[in-house]
Amino acid sequence: MAGIVLGWPSPVMDYMSAGQAPLLLTKAQISWMVACIDIGNFAMAVPAGWLMDRIGRKYAVATSAPLMLTGWMFIIFGRQAWCLFLARLLQGTAVGIAWVVVPAYVGEMASVQIRGKLSLLVQLSYALGLLFSYSAGWFLGDYIALSATSALVAVVSGVLFLFLPESPYYLMLDGRPDDAAVCLWSLRSYTDDDLQLELLTVKRSISNDRDKGCVRDLVNRDRRPLVIVIVLAVLQMACGAGVLEAYAASIMSGTQISANASAVYLGLVILVAAVPFALIVDRCGRRPLMIVSCIGTAVCHAAVATVLWLRDVDGRSWQPLFWPIAGAQFFINIGLMPLLSVVQCEYFPSDTRALADTAVVMAVTITSTVMITTYQPVADALGASANFVLYSAACLAGGLFCCLFMPETKRKSFAEIQIDFHKAEQLVDDCDYQEI
Repeated sequence: MAGIVLGWPSPVMDYMSAGQAPLLLTKAQISWMVACIDIGNFAMAVPAGWLMDRIGRKYAVATSAPLMLTGWMFIIFGRQAWCLFLARLLQGTAVGIAWVVVPAYVGEMASVQIRGKLSLLVQLSYALGLLFSYSAGWFLGDYIALSATSALVAVVSGVLFLFLPESPYYLMLDGRPDDAAVCLWSLRSYTDDDLQLELLTVKRSISNDRDKGCVRDLVNRDRRPLVIVIVLAVLQMACGAGVLEAYAASIMSGTQISANASAVYLGLVILVAAVPFALIVDRCGRRPLMIVSCIGTAVCHAAVATVLWLRDVDGRSWQPLFWPIAGAQFFINIGLMPLLSVVQCEYFPSDTRALADTAVVMAVTITSTVMITTYQPVADALGASANFVLYSAACLAGGLFCCLFMPETKRKSFAEIQIDFHKAEQLVDDCDYQEI
């Protein structure tokens, strides 16, 4: 749902420029319409974290569907600019819930052995949503048909959410160990001994007091993991990911490939990147994959900057420009984009995980807004190639940061990760399975 919403403006702007939409917006109004997603996302970041700790991961994420559907109704039936602004604000709040709750939910549901692969679903479904909007916008060629089809996805998702199990970590945090045991038994194929072992692991990795986690705990106790994920969140947008999605058509203007076609091709590249990520994230680990992603993206951005600088000499052929942009999208989506949702769940205990997710969403939203709004002024003043030089430098700096400060967490339980972060010896836990 989030990917569809974020990709929707691309074909709609083409409809409006061709006079095929039921309403027309000025360039300033279009900019505000696009920005309303980030405004709603930012505004919902804190409430979403509170919500997931109060009503649970399942019901928190379920609230995103009616918000999303209401937004689509305003888009379908609205005939004034304020209808689109309100719709995008509502959809932005739904996206905020998704980015805060879903990484925690997926990480807590997964077993240690496949946590990295399962977290891929966050990025993979986002890429599918983008590709859906680009492709449907291209083939349907109709404003109402595109919006109605997108609304149908929200309806189906809302129904499916009702059948989701609750996170066993939340159930244990909420003082319902029996329900946590039933949930784990339904999720796994293992013996009674395995169930007892994992239930003990869940118990040890959470706080006994559901109200313990607060901003002070996050800033003091969990300062090191917080700094790491905030840097990775800033790096995710500073690498130019949001700019490539928003300005790909502008960057490739004057070439032989249409805006809609380039958007679909780049969407396919994002999906292709999911394959190597899924194969190696739980084998090679998070840290090596992030370093490779940073270096590969830096090289591709340097190539994009070079081609843009020489574009007039090269006759504006699209092929030499398309391939480094596609390469940058590939490397971004094998590490920089999907790994953030993995580590932001792994690095924090259950009592501060919601607060950490909120901080990550706020950092991503602010950085994304800065990067997107500064792209055109920098391009006008220094040329489009200057932006990609800066993105390349940011990726190199990010790769160095990962080499020096990012720990490896593959195949470790949440409790083991906390022991590593706090340099503490594992405490003997007096509780046993029968006591739980």
